[in-house]
Amino acid sequence: MSIHQQLSTIIGHDILIDIKRTLTLKTITIKVKGGRVIIKVPFFINNNLIEQLVNEKLSWIKKQLNIQSKFLPFEKKLYVNDEKFLYLGKYYKLKILKNKKYSVNIEGDFLQVNVKNELNILKVKKLLKEWFHEKAFIYFKKETHNYAKINNLKINSVKVREYKARWGSCSNKGDISFNWRLIMAPPKIIEYVIIHELMHIKEHNHSPKYWNYVKSLYPNINEAKEWLMYNGQTLNI
Repeated sequence: MSIHQQLSTIIGHDILIDIKRTLTLKTITIKVKGGRVIIKVPFFINNNLIEQLVNEKLSWIKKQLNIQSKFLPFEKKLYVNDEKFLYLGKYYKLKILKNKKYSVNIEGDFLQVNVKNELNILKVKKLLKEWFHEKAFIYFKKETHNYAKINNLKINSVKVREYKARWGSCSNKGDISFNWRLIMAPPKIIEYVIIHELMHIKEHNHSPKYWNYVKSLYPNINEAKEWLMYNGQTLNI
Protein backbone atom coordinates (compact mmCIF):
# COMPACT_ATOMS: atom_id res chain seq x y z
CA MET A 1 0.00 0.00 0.00
CA SER A 2 1.30 3.46 -0.87
CA ILE A 3 0.03 7.01 -1.18
CA HIS A 4 1.33 10.20 -2.83
CA GLN A 5 0.97 13.76 -1.59
CA GLN A 6 2.62 17.10 -2.23
CA LEU A 7 3.90 19.83 0.08
CA SER A 8 4.13 22.98 -2.00
CA THR A 9 5.68 25.18 0.67
CA ILE A 10 8.04 23.99 3.37
CA ILE A 11 8.57 26.41 6.27
CA GLY A 12 8.36 29.48 4.07
CA HIS A 13 10.46 28.02 1.24
CA ASP A 14 8.73 27.62 -2.13
CA ILE A 15 9.96 24.14 -2.90
CA LEU A 16 7.61 21.53 -4.32
CA ILE A 17 8.03 18.25 -2.46
CA ASP A 18 6.66 14.97 -3.81
CA ILE A 19 6.06 12.58 -0.92
CA LYS A 20 5.52 8.87 -1.32
CA ARG A 21 4.33 6.98 1.74
CA THR A 22 4.58 3.21 1.83
CA LEU A 23 4.23 0.44 4.39
CA THR A 24 7.37 -1.32 3.21
CA LEU A 25 9.83 1.49 4.00
CA LYS A 26 11.61 1.76 7.33
CA THR A 27 13.75 4.83 6.64
CA ILE A 28 13.30 8.23 4.97
CA THR A 29 15.07 8.94 1.67
CA ILE A 30 15.43 12.26 -0.19
CA LYS A 31 16.25 12.49 -3.89
CA VAL A 32 16.43 15.46 -6.25
CA LYS A 33 15.75 14.40 -9.81
CA GLY A 34 14.64 16.35 -12.86
CA GLY A 35 14.28 19.53 -10.80
CA ARG A 36 11.92 17.79 -8.35
CA VAL A 37 12.40 16.84 -4.71
CA ILE A 38 11.17 13.31 -4.04
CA ILE A 39 10.86 12.02 -0.47
CA LYS A 40 9.98 8.41 0.32
CA VAL A 41 8.82 7.82 3.88
CA PRO A 42 7.30 5.09 6.06
CA PHE A 43 3.52 5.28 5.88
CA PHE A 44 2.83 6.75 9.32
CA ILE A 45 5.53 9.48 9.42
CA ASN A 46 3.81 12.83 10.01
CA ASN A 47 4.38 16.00 7.99
CA ASN A 48 6.04 17.84 10.88
CA LEU A 49 8.91 15.34 10.89
CA ILE A 50 9.21 15.61 7.10
CA GLU A 51 9.35 19.41 7.31
CA GLN A 52 12.05 19.14 9.98
CA LEU A 53 14.12 16.84 7.78
CA VAL A 54 13.71 19.13 4.74
CA ASN A 55 14.90 22.11 6.79
CA GLU A 56 17.96 20.16 7.89
CA LYS A 57 18.73 19.24 4.28
CA LEU A 58 17.62 22.57 2.77
CA SER A 59 21.10 23.77 1.74
CA TRP A 60 21.83 20.47 0.00
CA ILE A 61 18.41 20.45 -1.68
CA LYS A 62 18.84 24.01 -3.00
CA LYS A 63 22.32 23.20 -4.26
CA GLN A 64 21.05 20.16 -6.17
CA LEU A 65 18.12 22.11 -7.62
CA ASN A 66 20.49 24.88 -8.74
CA ILE A 67 22.83 22.39 -10.42
CA GLN A 68 19.99 20.61 -12.19
CA SER A 69 18.49 23.90 -13.39
CA LYS A 70 21.63 24.31 -15.53
CA PHE A 71 21.27 20.92 -17.20
CA LEU A 72 20.52 21.10 -20.89
CA PRO A 73 17.39 19.04 -21.51
CA PHE A 74 17.43 16.04 -23.82
CA GLU A 75 14.84 16.42 -26.53
CA LYS A 76 13.45 13.12 -27.76
CA LYS A 77 14.40 12.58 -31.37
CA LEU A 78 11.75 12.38 -34.08
CA TYR A 79 14.14 11.25 -36.86
CA VAL A 80 12.93 13.75 -39.43
CA ASN A 81 14.77 15.84 -41.96
CA ASP A 82 16.74 18.83 -40.59
CA GLU A 83 16.67 17.49 -37.03
CA LYS A 84 20.02 18.17 -35.35
CA PHE A 85 22.43 15.44 -34.18
CA LEU A 86 25.72 15.91 -32.35
CA TYR A 87 28.96 14.34 -33.56
CA LEU A 88 32.34 15.33 -32.06
CA GLY A 89 30.82 18.47 -30.59
CA LYS A 90 29.26 19.74 -33.81
CA TYR A 91 25.61 19.69 -34.82
CA TYR A 92 24.65 18.10 -38.14
CA LYS A 93 21.22 18.22 -39.77
CA LEU A 94 19.64 14.89 -40.53
CA LYS A 95 18.92 14.19 -44.19
CA ILE A 96 16.99 11.01 -44.97
CA LEU A 97 17.26 9.83 -48.57
CA LYS A 98 15.61 6.95 -50.37
CA ASN A 99 18.22 4.52 -51.62
CA LYS A 100 18.51 0.83 -52.42
CA LYS A 101 21.56 0.53 -50.17
CA TYR A 102 21.58 1.32 -46.45
CA SER A 103 24.32 3.70 -45.33
CA VAL A 104 25.12 6.68 -43.09
CA ASN A 105 27.68 9.36 -43.87
CA ILE A 106 28.46 13.02 -43.31
CA GLU A 107 28.05 15.34 -46.28
CA GLY A 108 28.98 18.91 -45.39
CA ASP A 109 26.67 20.00 -42.58
CA PHE A 110 24.35 17.03 -43.04
CA LEU A 111 24.21 13.59 -41.43
CA GLN A 112 22.88 11.66 -44.38
CA VAL A 113 20.98 8.39 -43.94
CA ASN A 114 20.26 6.29 -46.99
CA VAL A 115 17.34 3.93 -46.47
CA LYS A 116 14.90 2.04 -48.66
CA ASN A 117 11.87 3.55 -46.93
CA GLU A 118 12.27 7.12 -45.65
CA LEU A 119 9.27 6.67 -43.35
CA ASN A 120 10.78 3.69 -41.52
CA ILE A 121 11.86 5.58 -38.39
CA LEU A 122 12.98 2.45 -36.54
CA LYS A 123 15.35 1.56 -39.36
CA VAL A 124 16.73 5.12 -39.49
CA LYS A 125 17.35 5.04 -35.72
CA LYS A 126 19.01 1.61 -35.96
CA LEU A 127 21.30 2.74 -38.78
CA LEU A 128 22.28 5.90 -36.87
CA LYS A 129 23.05 4.00 -33.67
CA GLU A 130 25.20 1.49 -35.55
CA TRP A 131 27.03 4.35 -37.26
CA PHE A 132 27.72 6.15 -33.97
CA HIS A 133 28.94 2.89 -32.42
CA GLU A 134 31.32 2.26 -35.30
CA LYS A 135 32.66 5.83 -35.30
CA ALA A 136 33.08 5.72 -31.52
CA PHE A 137 35.09 2.49 -31.63
CA ILE A 138 37.42 3.75 -34.38
CA TYR A 139 38.00 7.13 -32.72
CA PHE A 140 38.40 5.89 -29.13
CA LYS A 141 40.70 3.03 -30.11
CA LYS A 142 43.01 5.29 -32.11
CA GLU A 143 43.17 8.10 -29.53
CA THR A 144 43.53 5.77 -26.54
CA HIS A 145 46.43 3.90 -28.13
CA ASN A 146 48.07 7.21 -29.07
CA TYR A 147 47.90 8.53 -25.50
CA ALA A 148 49.00 5.18 -24.10
CA LYS A 149 52.06 5.16 -26.39
CA ILE A 150 53.01 8.74 -25.51
CA ASN A 151 52.79 7.98 -21.78
CA ASN A 152 54.39 4.50 -21.94
CA LEU A 153 51.25 2.75 -20.74
CA LYS A 154 50.24 -0.75 -21.74
CA ILE A 155 46.58 -1.39 -22.50
CA ASN A 156 44.96 -4.71 -23.25
CA SER A 157 41.89 -3.67 -25.25
CA VAL A 158 39.59 -0.78 -26.12
CA LYS A 159 35.83 -1.30 -26.43
CA VAL A 160 32.63 0.73 -26.66
CA ARG A 161 29.66 -0.18 -24.49
CA GLU A 162 26.08 0.79 -23.66
CA TYR A 163 26.56 2.48 -20.28
CA LYS A 164 23.73 4.27 -18.47
CA ALA A 165 25.64 6.09 -15.75
CA ARG A 166 29.32 6.26 -16.71
CA TRP A 167 31.49 7.51 -19.54
CA GLY A 168 34.23 4.93 -19.29
CA SER A 169 35.90 2.22 -17.24
CA CYS A 170 39.30 0.56 -16.87
CA SER A 171 39.84 -2.96 -15.54
CA ASN A 172 42.82 -4.25 -13.57
CA LYS A 173 43.98 -5.99 -16.75
CA GLY A 174 44.03 -2.78 -18.78
CA ASP A 175 40.76 -3.31 -20.63
CA ILE A 176 39.34 0.14 -21.31
CA SER A 177 35.71 0.72 -22.28
CA PHE A 178 33.90 3.88 -23.31
CA ASN A 179 30.27 4.88 -23.52
CA TRP A 180 29.49 5.07 -27.25
CA ARG A 181 27.51 8.29 -26.67
CA LEU A 182 30.73 10.09 -25.78
CA ILE A 183 31.52 10.33 -29.51
CA MET A 184 28.99 13.18 -29.63
CA ALA A 185 31.05 15.33 -27.22
CA PRO A 186 33.75 17.82 -28.29
CA PRO A 187 37.22 16.25 -28.79
CA LYS A 188 38.62 18.06 -25.71
CA ILE A 189 35.99 16.44 -23.49
CA ILE A 190 36.69 13.03 -25.02
CA GLU A 191 40.38 13.64 -24.35
CA TYR A 192 39.63 14.12 -20.65
CA VAL A 193 37.71 10.84 -20.40
CA ILE A 194 40.45 8.95 -22.25
CA ILE A 195 43.13 10.34 -19.92
CA HIS A 196 40.89 9.70 -16.91
CA GLU A 197 40.64 6.00 -17.78
CA LEU A 198 44.26 5.61 -18.86
CA MET A 199 45.55 6.96 -15.56
CA HIS A 200 43.72 4.13 -13.80
CA ILE A 201 46.40 1.85 -15.21
CA LYS A 202 48.84 3.68 -12.92
CA GLU A 203 46.44 4.13 -10.01
CA HIS A 204 43.28 2.02 -9.91
CA ASN A 205 41.51 4.41 -7.56
CA HIS A 206 40.64 8.10 -7.21
CA SER A 207 43.32 9.04 -4.71
CA PRO A 208 45.12 12.42 -4.71
CA LYS A 209 48.02 10.67 -6.45
CA TYR A 210 45.68 9.53 -9.22
CA TRP A 211 44.23 13.01 -9.74
CA ASN A 212 47.74 14.46 -9.90
CA TYR A 213 48.49 12.09 -12.80
CA VAL A 214 45.31 13.22 -14.60
CA LYS A 215 45.97 16.90 -13.94
CA SER A 216 49.53 16.66 -15.28
CA LEU A 217 48.07 15.70 -18.67
CA TYR A 218 44.75 17.53 -18.50
CA PRO A 219 44.86 20.65 -16.26
CA ASN A 220 41.23 21.70 -16.91
CA ILE A 221 39.66 18.77 -15.09
CA ASN A 222 36.85 20.76 -13.47
CA GLU A 223 35.79 22.34 -16.76
CA ALA A 224 35.49 18.91 -18.37
CA LYS A 225 33.56 17.52 -15.39
CA GLU A 226 31.14 20.45 -15.47
CA TRP A 227 30.63 20.11 -19.22
CA LEU A 228 29.72 16.44 -18.81
CA MET A 229 27.47 17.21 -15.83
CA TYR A 230 25.48 19.89 -17.64
CA ASN A 231 25.54 18.47 -21.17
CA GLY A 232 25.84 14.73 -20.67
CA GLN A 233 22.16 13.95 -21.08
CA THR A 234 22.11 15.66 -24.48
CA LEU A 235 24.56 13.05 -25.79
CA ASN A 236 21.93 10.66 -27.05
CA ILE A 237 19.92 9.77 -30.12
